[in-house]
Amino acid sequence: MPTTTKPSILIVDDEPDVLFSLTGLLRRDFQVFTAKSGAEAMKVMAEQDVHVIMTDQRMPSMTGTELMGKVRAEHPDAVRIIFTGYADTRAVVDAINSGELYRYISKPWDPDDLIEVLRDAAQKYNETIAEAKLLSGLDDYFDDAVSFVTSDEPAVRDADAVETFKSRTETLRTYLRLLKGSDARP
Repeated sequence: MPTTTKPSILIVDDEPDVLFSLTGLLRRDFQVFTAKSGAEAMKVMAEQDVHVIMTDQRMPSMTGTELMGKVRAEHPDAVRIIFTGYADTRAVVDAINSGELYRYISKPWDPDDLIEVLRDAAQKYNETIAEAKLLSGLDDYFDDAVSFVTSDEPAVRDADAVETFKSRTETLRTYLRLLKGSDARP
């Protein structure tokens, strides 16, 4: 039976009890990493493949929104979530509006709702990575097609070469359909 890799999540909070309880809640569905500060979180991000990072907003030395700005700059594919038990929503709303965050969660949370939000975040991460792979493949095929068309080689005029070009063009169309989310011809 094939094994599947659990999505990875980094939980950042300066309260050890919160880290402990969230680790217990999430370890069945996620590979859980923890950090007690923004600096420690950045170290974990550099050392591990983190799909989702969830941080408390109010922490000493670095707020959650400050941390998320750094994470976005250095690890843009990681899905970013902030939680807080305080009413300092202005900073969080600003972070969401500027694209720093995927979600905001208020304390206390319902465990089932939290798990669902984190599953959705992991799915968003997977979709982001899949889209990046599609774009990379599209870029490679485009470069090959341009090289083929601009080639001075006599073989380019060969019938097999023309078939190769047609095949590559169809591959490009396939990538475009996948990116558009449609089976219709571009």
